[in-house]
This record gives sequence, structure tokens and C-alpha cells, in this order.
Amino acid sequence: MTHSQPGGLPANIYRSYLVRFWQSNQQGHWHASAQCVQTGNTVLFGEVESLLAFLQTEIQTRPGNGAPDRDLLLTAPE
Repeated sequence: MTHSQPGGLPANIYRSYLVRFWQSNQQGHWHASAQCVQTGNTVLFGEVESLLAFLQTEIQTRPGNGAPDRDLLLTAPE
């Protein structure tokens, strides 16, 4: 049996992330995080470009192609 996500897509081809942005201070550069909605795992990024590279990799990686799971469980800053 195949489980489906919103839109009727199989679970193995649907990914959803909650993306957050923040600055350490008013003049500081932007930081980001991406939380996988399906697993709750969060990945932290020191710069926005790293977040964009992560998301690009996520959509280029197909399930079952031998690529490692990219989700990392990290603690978000307060």
C-alpha cells in the first residue's frame, strides 16, 4: 500500500519544508532553517545560499537512488 500526501502524490515523491529566516542583529547577515514537515527534522544554515543549495539538492535527489538521507536533526536557536 502506498501512502499519499496532499495532492494525491505518493509519500516518497512529496517533500514539504517550513523555512525560517532570522538575523543575529540588525546589521547581521541572515540565517535560515528548514524543517521537514513529514519528519520534524530541522537543518540549520549560516547563510541563505546554503539553504538554497540544500533545497536544490533535495529536489534533485530521487528516493531509491542510493543517496543518503539529507535530513539532520538539530536544535533551533532560541
